[in-house]
This record gives sequence, structure tokens and C-alpha cells, in this order.
Amino acid sequence: MPFRDAVTTARYEAALTVTQPLRIVQRGRHSRDAIARQAGRRGDGRRLPTLDGLRGVAALVVLVHHALLSQPVLAAPYLDPRSAEDGLAWWFTFTPLHLVWAGTEAVFVFFVLSGLVLTLPAMTGLLRLRAYYAARLLRLFPPVWAAVLFTVAVALVVPRVWPADASWWMVAMTPPITAGGVVADLTLLVAPGATNHVLWSLQWEVVFSLLLPVFVLVAVSRRVAWSHKIAAALAAVGAAAVLDNIAVSALAMFLLGSLMAAGRSHVDYAAAVIEGQRRPTLCWALVGLLAAVLLSAYWLVHAPGWDLPAEHPLVALARAMQALGACLVVAIAWFCPGARKVLSATVVQWLGARSFSLYLVHLPLVSATVLVLGGTPPLWAVLLIAVPAALLCTAVFYRLVERPSHRLARRMAARLSAEPVRAA
Repeated sequence: MPFRDAVTTARYEAALTVTQPLRIVQRGRHSRDAIARQAGRRGDGRRLPTLDGLRGVAALVVLVHHALLSQPVLAAPYLDPRSAEDGLAWWFTFTPLHLVWAGTEAVFVFFVLSGLVLTLPAMTGLLRLRAYYAARLLRLFPPVWAAVLFTVAVALVVPRVWPADASWWMVAMTPPITAGGVVADLTLLVAPGATNHVLWSLQWEVVFSLLLPVFVLVAVSRRVAWSHKIAAALAAVGAAAVLDNIAVSALAMFLLGSLMAAGRSHVDYAAAVIEGQRRPTLCWALVGLLAAVLLSAYWLVHAPGWDLPAEHPLVALARAMQALGACLVVAIAWFCPGARKVLSATVVQWLGARSFSLYLVHLPLVSATVLVLGGTPPLWAVLLIAVPAALLCTAVFYRLVERPSHRLARRMAARLSAEPVRAA
């Protein structure tokens, strides 16, 4: 079936589903249509502010994550979970408290978010492929190039020479700058992340962006039930853990986001069921608790101190559950009234609009701060200096680099399409 026909058919069927009466919610305060309106689910492809806010929170978590990894005691479990020390460090590693600085899990949320927000406009017929590709690449690559140059400049001012007792993570993930590493990060083609470690995830963002039509076709296909496709994507995440295959893991999480967009009537239904209960706030709190437990699954299975290699089935199951938890977090941000209120706050929206800039510039500043303070500084000193510096540089980077790239992307899209493209 042609791409446009497949999407049109899926839109028609979704509309029929959404308009069906829901007996279960007639008891409560809200209908499905009311829930959809309150959730800000737009049918015209415009941005969803609460999801922007979630993206900002996730970027802030990644910043805190890298700041805490400057501490050898907190970095050690990422090399070997059995090496975690007792006390506060154990609790912040092997319980849901870890979510305060769960950078890996925040990236999982990024992947699901991207799958959702890039697929939604395609479901409404606003995707013009030629304009989409031009706009999407212009939004991604100029900021990446500027971030690489920024990283090199910071490394020239503060050379990456680590003392012997420094955090293993800082030593391994922020090595000296090399010409090969710069080229890899500028192109995002082969093993990016040598100069700026966070760029490893941008490689898969680019791959997914290029393959978006394929993901949409898979998501809207009627040959396989929606629930079966969700299960298959989760199984792929688990299999990727066994195979140590980052590509499969990342792309499966993007697919989960695409499936959430294609099956948004199912998500609407679940939200309507929750809002139809006598105590919807309590129900949402329980869903949030479940999401926190699922996102923490990898660390929970390591909490007893078992020797679990990466390919162990229990670890694979934990990774799949983390992907499911990331989907729940996105759904909560999309539909939960309390979460929507928090994520719509001015400061969170400010972070959300600049989340990409914050993601790109923070790590060079964190590593430079640690080095200037001697390589093994106390955590409070790293947080006190690196976090404000990262936020300040984020504001400048957004104004000078990211926002102009957005404008350029919109102008290019307008040239290549009869209608402005909002999918990028």
C-alpha cells in the first residue's frame, strides 16, 4: 500500500475508534473527547507543550547524571553493579531514587518522545518528505557541528588530562581530542561521541529521522495487531541487550514512540479510563509509581548483588521493562492533568525549548569543571559550578545556534513544500 494511502486509512480508522462511545467513562467526570482536549492532543501537527517540558526535564536529568558520574563512588556501579558501596550511594543507585540522575533512562525517554512527535504529524497528513528531510537535517546538524567546535574549544582551554584517581567514567568518556574523533562527531556516521559523548544518541536520531516513512508504515500497518507490535518492539529491546546491539535497542524505542502515535486512540482510551475513576489523581499516582519502578528495573535486578552479565535474560527483561517505563512516562506527560500542569510551568517550558542545546553543551562544561577543580572534586562543588555554567551556555547556544537553525529549517521547508512543514 502506498505511504500516503496507508496513513490516510490509518487516520480514518483512528477517527472511527475515537468517536465510539465509551460506557466506562460515562460514570466519571470526563468523556474521551474531553480527555483528549485536556491532554492537548493536537490533530494539526503543532507542538505539544507538555512533551516539550518533559524533554527539558530529561535533559536536566542527563546534566545531573554526568555531574554525579564525576564521583568515583557513583560511577563504579556503571562499570560493575556489584562494586556499589553501602550507604547513601547504594540507595541512590539501586532504588527509584536513581531516577533523579538516571541519564541512560532519560535518553530512553528521548527516543520514545522523538518517535511519537515525529510520527504524529505524519498521521495528520502534514508530512511532505522532501521538505521534512531538509528541515529535519538542518535542525540536527548545524547545532551538532557548533557543539563539536565548542567541545574542542573547551578542551583546548582545559586539556583532558585526568589524574589516576579520577572517575573511570570521566576518563573513558571524555578522552583527549583527536582528529578522527572530531570527524566522527561532525558526521555522526561511525561511532560518534569521541569528543562529546552525548552524540552517540544523535547517530540513532538521524537514522530514525531518515527512516521515518518506514517506521510510520510499520506503525499504521493493519497486518499485525497494535498490541503485538508493542510486544515485538519490547522484545527487540530485550534481545538487543543480550546481543549488545545499541542500534536495535535505540530503533526499537523509536518504534515504540511511533506506535504510541499510530495507536493514540488506545492511549486516549487508557487515559479516559483513569479519569473516569472516582480518584483519578490517585490512579495517576499509581501509574507514575509503576513507571518509576519499570524505569529502575535494570538497577533493581542488580540490587541483590547477583553476578548478572549483560546478556543474562533477567537483564534483558529489565531493559525491556525500562523501555515500557519510558512509554508510560511519555503517556503521563501527554495526558495526566497534574503532570501537564507541572510540565507547562514557565521554567520547565524554558528548559524544554532549549533541551537540545542543553544536551549538546553540558558535558564539556562538566568535565572541564571537574578538571579545573583537580580531577576528584566534591560533588557539591561540581554541581555549584557546572550546572549554572551549563544553563548559561545553553541560553547563549540556543540564541546563537539552535534558534537560527530552526528558522533556516522552516524557510527551507517552505521553499520545498506548498505548506509549512511542522514534522521536523
